Amino acid sequence: MSEQGLLFERDGAIATITLNRPDKLNALSPAVMQELSRLLDMANSDEELRCLILTGAGDRAFSVGFDLDGLQMPETTPDLTSATTNNFNTILKIWNLRIPVIAAVNGYAVAAGSNLAMICDITIAAEGARFGEPEIRHGALSPLLLQPWFNSNAKMIHYLYYTGDTITAQEALGLGMVAKVLPQEQLLNEAKRMARRIAMVPAYAVRMTKDSLRRAYESMGFMSAQYQHKANDTLVLGAVGIPEKDRLFGLMEAGDMRTFLAERDGPFKRQQ
Repeated sequence: MSEQGLLFERDGAIATITLNRPDKLNALSPAVMQELSRLLDMANSDEELRCLILTGAGDRAFSVGFDLDGLQMPETTPDLTSATTNNFNTILKIWNLRIPVIAAVNGYAVAAGSNLAMICDITIAAEGARFGEPEIRHGALSPLLLQPWFNSNAKMIHYLYYTGDTITAQEALGLGMVAKVLPQEQLLNEAKRMARRIAMVPAYAVRMTKDSLRRAYESMGFMSAQYQHKANDTLVLGAVGIPEKDRLFGLMEAGDMRTFLAERDGPFKRQQ
């Protein structure tokens, strides 16, 4: 167990990382991101591991993204660039990991939490899970731009990105974002069953297949798109003089999350 809000469990050739802040809906604090980076490095260097599962504690959320409660934004451009780069690089470690990663999405996977779920090799979801990237509503962007690569409906992608709306697990299944939707009580067992089957395959062949799949996406521009998006994300986060963003970020930094969420999401709830 980690003191930074993560659990790491090993079962033979399979490991499970659990985001373990259920009282905070498994929000990603700087300490959690730093520890996640360390655990991914550890898993990558462990030649006995064949597959990794990533999930969240509880039944409400896989992760609601970065912990915004009282978050203080960096005051200088170099510090802001460093912060966005560190988060970007940590999420990309899943992409570059030697072994396949299965996301078992047990609840809300939104904002950076959606990024973590979508960048895994295989994503399965509980029936009550929801997906979305609402950052645009408070004048920010998601850390990575993943939906164009893992969603079968380009027009719906545009709608989701432009509105920040969330969708159900069944809707995500229909868009090709997840491989399976299961009852909550079956989710982790199914992830482990899939992981055990992957672990039965010769490890080097799996490793090279993952490498080939990743290189295929990258030959189509995956990485160049991510780096351009990171630059845009940094620019938007550092932007000043935008009244809506300045007001909402002020509420966030003051720790007034109730008002922040009411002002950010309230108009969307009233206009269905």
